[in-house]
Amino acid sequence: MRDLDIVPECFVDTNLVETLLAIKGYKTDGVNHQKGCTTVVRTIQTAKNLKDGFALGIIDADKRKPSYLEECVEIASLEHITLWKHKAKHHFLLLIKPAMDTFILSCAQEIGVELAQYGLPTELKAFTEITKRVETKNDTHFKRLFKDIQSASEMVVLGNVLAYFKAHKYDYNLNVLKACFG
Repeated sequence: MRDLDIVPECFVDTNLVETLLAIKGYKTDGVNHQKGCTTVVRTIQTAKNLKDGFALGIIDADKRKPSYLEECVEIASLEHITLWKHKAKHHFLLLIKPAMDTFILSCAQEIGVELAQYGLPTELKAFTEITKRVETKNDTHFKRLFKDIQSASEMVVLGNVLAYFKAHKYDYNLNVLKACFG
């Protein structure tokens, strides 16, 4: 079954979310990939199954923040991850700072994983060019990388938050979510 209430913004985000959910024991036939931060937010706000239900958007902390954040409150934050919740709805946004590619590189560096062993460049610009490709969504190099860096501190947080929401879409506890952030 597809997890249409989990809405990542780019191909590498989609691969990461699906891989982390699988690692945590949650089988998924895919998430609701949307292209770009604005489209993620619009989907959460307008899709019939999401606008009045649970939704988790995963977006980069772009230079222009979506105005929807004005309707949200910050729940918890780390160097690369901030969790926001809509004031009245079961809508959440995970902002990845400054962007997913930097987050992945940081996690790999933290635990000493060399990207070359996955056939991936270590330079940010070249790495970003690869992460933007459609093929990245199912790329096995990235799936292996994500499995190998799952123990990086912020990757653990991201995986735990995703798993928590899979189990507690409507009966979540904000204190438990804050505790995920340490």
